[in-house]
Amino acid sequence: MNYYKLTIIINAFLLLGIFNNALSQQSSKYNLLEFPKNNQIEIDQYGYFYVIDQDNLIKYDSEGHTLYHYSNKLLGNIDQIDISNPLRPLLFYKDQGLIIVLDNTLSQQKEPISLNELGLYQTSCIANSNFDNGVWLYDIDVNEIIKINHLSLVNYRSGNLSVLIPNMEFPILNLKEKNRKLYVVTRNKIFVMDQFGSLLSVITLSAEKGLIIKEKNIITYDGNAICQFDFLDFKIDTLLKTKEYFKIMKLENNIVAVSKNRSRINYVNLNQ
Repeated sequence: MNYYKLTIIINAFLLLGIFNNALSQQSSKYNLLEFPKNNQIEIDQYGYFYVIDQDNLIKYDSEGHTLYHYSNKLLGNIDQIDISNPLRPLLFYKDQGLIIVLDNTLSQQKEPISLNELGLYQTSCIANSNFDNGVWLYDIDVNEIIKINHLSLVNYRSGNLSVLIPNMEFPILNLKEKNRKLYVVTRNKIFVMDQFGSLLSVITLSAEKGLIIKEKNIITYDGNAICQFDFLDFKIDTLLKTKEYFKIMKLENNIVAVSKNRSRINYVNLNQ
């Protein structure tokens, strides 16, 4: 009798252990990596992670191992990083009006690009141009989208956006280039332009918390819902309603999200 009781108890503990293990695997299935809180986190197309902690930039591999560092105490905190070209990351120091060009080992490649020397004193955001190794930027003071070539010379100016585009929305939060198109993100709209700054379309979606550009569609997050816009039929679908994330990004063919406290990266489960 004692033998059977012991067997039942052991089996119960085994089942409980299997059940708990299954729950643990399920809960950690979508968990990628954890970092110190309240840092800026980005992911490039090869799956490398970039974490900005004030004036420090650290590059990690897909398993969270530290690869490279960059820091310049004289320039202060890093305001923005663009890693759309992982071989040519760009760092933007807004207060200094400087853009630093790095390589894939986070080594500085040339002299900083001084926007102040170009007469651009209120630049709010930048974006890599993988089409010609230039840099897109938006300057609040002149209200223009401007492109700098690889020689750090201005080779395109949009002109005053309020005059050129009557329904233009401000402020401009982010710029992103993909497939020779420039996506201009505001709070409630996305303005799509060609390489010459001509307006191609306006998408009425908020991508304030993330914009993922694919061949046939874009995916956006506004802090309330993850949505998809189809380029062919102009259809907008809500993929997931959630206020759980700080922002979303793309990792290979997956959508990943940064937690609200900016310490954890998870795969997004669109089937929940």
